[in-house]
Amino acid sequence: MMTKAMRGIEARTAKVVAGQVEAYVLFKRGLGVEMATTAVTLAQLVRFADAAGHEGPIDRDLAVSWATSGKGHSRRYEASRYEQARRVADFSRALDPSLPKLPPGILGRERERITPYIFSDEEVSTLMSCASRLYFSHDPLRPLAVRTSIGLMRACGLRPGEAIALEDGDLDLDAGTIAVRDSKFGRTRVLPIDGSVVSALADYREARDSMRPDRTCTRLIVGDGGREVRIWTLDGVFESLRMCLLDRGQMWERRPPRLYDLRHSMAVRTLLRWHGEGRDVNSLLPVLCRYMGHESISETYWYLTGAPELMEVASGAFESHFAGLSPSVGALP
Repeated sequence: MMTKAMRGIEARTAKVVAGQVEAYVLFKRGLGVEMATTAVTLAQLVRFADAAGHEGPIDRDLAVSWATSGKGHSRRYEASRYEQARRVADFSRALDPSLPKLPPGILGRERERITPYIFSDEEVSTLMSCASRLYFSHDPLRPLAVRTSIGLMRACGLRPGEAIALEDGDLDLDAGTIAVRDSKFGRTRVLPIDGSVVSALADYREARDSMRPDRTCTRLIVGDGGREVRIWTLDGVFESLRMCLLDRGQMWERRPPRLYDLRHSMAVRTLLRWHGEGRDVNSLLPVLCRYMGHESISETYWYLTGAPELMEVASGAFESHFAGLSPSVGALP
């Protein structure tokens, strides 16, 4: 079936390129990947190939010409377009090895990923304790809101925006679940939460209701007279709080920790715990993917390479696997 983005193109286009794009988009959608934006972008590739009179499959010249066409685009944008064309070509080549192979990265990286800061449990406890001791004369609920937000993000891997957008009714203490509604990519997920988190949220709810003057706001986490907490407020307070992790005169050796790193910390600590328990991490990755609300498992796989802690574990597992093999089989030097 021809996707909507491709309708009207088939009769006048370079049909080989159109077929490659069509097969790739349908395959990815069959895996449950949302391809709305990507399909539109790849439709531009098909139209470009048609306008250029290109015949045959996607090759390096076509991919580079399309990626760099137009004016005012950043290098990263051009690199992203090239990599999208390359992924389609790689998919086609997996089915037909005779098709052209496009080298990766010839226009640079499509995006830079900065190594996340992985908080220790002690550091999270320090942040929450310091948040409790904050004082805002105009907003007595803010310390409680910040403390709870930090705990939720670390315990459940929530995005900062997801934490402050939770409605009071999204928390079901009896069932031990939190519903994260209409989040990134418009998805909703229901998360089981640990008993200690249930208990902490029950205490928070009781303290919150005793402090706010009215209950017109329906959000779970509230501040400033009982109103919802803004993301910039949470970020601003956290920037001050993270200084409690440094000794006097010390500076960060890298980018300072962010609120979002609490989400990274949850993912990395979960993977490390599974590995320590001897569980099959690969088979459990789809579970973590769904829990964190990732669009595809490739986003979850990034945690394996994005955190030095996990790379160390992976390297150790690799060495252990080959330790008993003879040198002729490929033992490590």
